[in-house]
Amino acid sequence: MTTNPPGNAALTQQEQLKSWGEVAVDVAQELASPKLYRPGDLAELRRMDPDAYDVPVFWKIMVQHEDRFRGRKVERKWGLILHGIALMTPTSRGDGNTRYAHDPYTSVGRALYLGDADTREKGFYSEIRLNRLLTARGPMFRSLLARTFRMLAASNVSFDWKEMASLIRDEGDFEKSTEIARRRIASEYFQAQYRSQSDTAENE
Repeated sequence: MTTNPPGNAALTQQEQLKSWGEVAVDVAQELASPKLYRPGDLAELRRMDPDAYDVPVFWKIMVQHEDRFRGRKVERKWGLILHGIALMTPTSRGDGNTRYAHDPYTSVGRALYLGDADTREKGFYSEIRLNRLLTARGPMFRSLLARTFRMLAASNVSFDWKEMASLIRDEGDFEKSTEIARRRIASEYFQAQYRSQSDTAENE
């Protein structure tokens, strides 16, 4: 929680609160720490139905963060966020070589195209899948995104959870910002594709 800078007592409580993305990054770091959460906690979040969020660890995490995360609609969105972070957090944690769910240097679109950071599998997430995800709305969007998290987790892929948390927050409520987020994912995906193909051509 930030504090008011000198001479600016007019800052509102909302301005002092962390963004959804910042909280998501905090949670990703916490779930990656075996000192804070047990493997059993991760397993509960992974098995959890994001629409039901009926496991104790979900409420434990929610209580530890901002009180504004209340209400069924908001809780369902956090159910999906926590489910995704847990899926993308490796079970083996704290060995110094672990990839965490959050990677501030890899955009969502780039991660979807490149896949695993070591193998650089081209077209890891197909254009057809990308189009289905970016055109989906409501329950279908949530369903496809949950499948995407599982796919990324199986290949040890991480990305910028600030970006993803903001997309989940806005989807269904703020169409303009959601559309900007969708366009960014598509742009980053096809930029990664272009660079990969250019590098391949240069090496041939």
